[in-house]
Amino acid sequence: MSSDQASDRSATTAAVNRTVGAESSRKLLHALLAFDESHPMWTVPGLATHLGVPQSTMYRYVALLREVGLIDAAGGGEYRLTERVVGLSRGVVSTRASLIEVARPHMVALRDDIDETVLVARRGGAFAYCIDRVESRHPVRLQFDPGQAMAIHAGSSSRVLLANMPRGERDALIADLVDSLPEDRRALISADALDGVRRAGWTESFEEVDDGIWGVAAAITVRGDVVASLGTAGPMFRLDEERRTDIIAKIRRTALQISVDLS
Repeated sequence: MSSDQASDRSATTAAVNRTVGAESSRKLLHALLAFDESHPMWTVPGLATHLGVPQSTMYRYVALLREVGLIDAAGGGEYRLTERVVGLSRGVVSTRASLIEVARPHMVALRDDIDETVLVARRGGAFAYCIDRVESRHPVRLQFDPGQAMAIHAGSSSRVLLANMPRGERDALIADLVDSLPEDRRALISADALDGVRRAGWTESFEEVDDGIWGVAAAITVRGDVVASLGTAGPMFRLDEERRTDIIAKIRRTALQISVDLS
């Protein structure tokens, strides 16, 4: 993924329709979310600096997180997540398992056919997340890690999900986001454009996330509700118009097959 993704993510974060009067709760949740694979342990001063809050406030947050068993002391003034978080993770996995189990054989077959990376994405708040992927065997390919966040407004997989958000939530997110985007990107997320994606059930993207990359995605539905998107992407130097047309048809057909199997 390109370095532009980080700026896209920051722009999208700023676009979240914030709940009024919840700043303290928001900081507490961000304190918990600061513990990840790249930073598994934190000190109170470190967290306070990272989140921009007074140390006295961060001590209260840490005490609350310890009280409910989500973090614990790791020695040397540092704190770590506890095994209780594993239960939260299992809850996430259990809701995704049936989708992944149903989709994966189709994803593998599609990858073997088109030999480009195939992924399934779902929306979480103001982001799209890759929940599973089957990688191309080409040495030059796009790589998506399960759990990887993607800006909701950039790329075909994300835009399918954005188009199918509840209208009020979608409009509020776009209203906060649109001024930070260049004119060509604004056109892609206009109400008319997104309504068109919603009706069509698919869309394609040209160099929205990475230079020289084309992508296409289609909606996966369960009883008429969009639950995920099935997408692929690859370098344009090996994807001429005829090849892209073929891949679009196969992505749409495979998304439909997954939807039928899920129903």
